[in-house]
Amino acid sequence: MTYSRRPPEPEPFSTTTEKLMQTFRMSRDLVSFLKGEASARGSDLTAYVTRVLEGLRNFYGLPAPAAHILEEDRKALGVDRADYLHHLLYERSIAVREKGPGFDSPRKRR
Repeated sequence: MTYSRRPPEPEPFSTTTEKLMQTFRMSRDLVSFLKGEASARGSDLTAYVTRVLEGLRNFYGLPAPAAHILEEDRKALGVDRADYLHHLLYERSIAVREKGPGFDSPRKRR
């Protein structure tokens, strides 16, 4: 009996120029929201969705040391990337509730 070998997993945070066509089913509301977000940034839908998903994969372009620290924290918490992002946003909401919106804005420090 022979077993097929799985292709090697891509290196984390690696990039490739190869593009694949992929189709997803989404609600009209979600597509409308995404199109609105893309338009507000002056981007097309594909570029916007790719940017958001790539950001989820690589911690939104943070420097490698910061991304590494966050990845270690995520693993220690035992959650996936989406749940980790939810956790970070929840923690931020607590800080905003306690200190007020924009409490760490560079404009407020003046």
